[in-house]
Amino acid sequence: MSRLKDNQIIGIIAGLLLPLLITILIYNLRYFGGRTYFDFIETLITFHSFGKLLSLSVLPNLLLFFICIWSNWLRMARGVLIATIIYGIATIILALLG
Repeated sequence: MSRLKDNQIIGIIAGLLLPLLITILIYNLRYFGGRTYFDFIETLITFHSFGKLLSLSVLPNLLLFFICIWSNWLRMARGVLIATIIYGIATIILALLG
């Protein structure tokens, strides 16, 4: 079972999904009304604020990364780091385009 947890692919998937879940959580806690989640994202893109939300939503990956390190799941930590780097590159690209 420990081998299953210490898997780089699992780390990448967790590192990619956690920020998505955080953006959904921010949407549900912060914004009310008739707007859908996709309208919310479209509005952020229109106002060049999507990169800021992306940067904020990646922060919980830091906690996940340290939990993996403390649990000695080094392959999973590497996967989380790879996913965070992917989000970082996407944020840089959005900053350059906007």
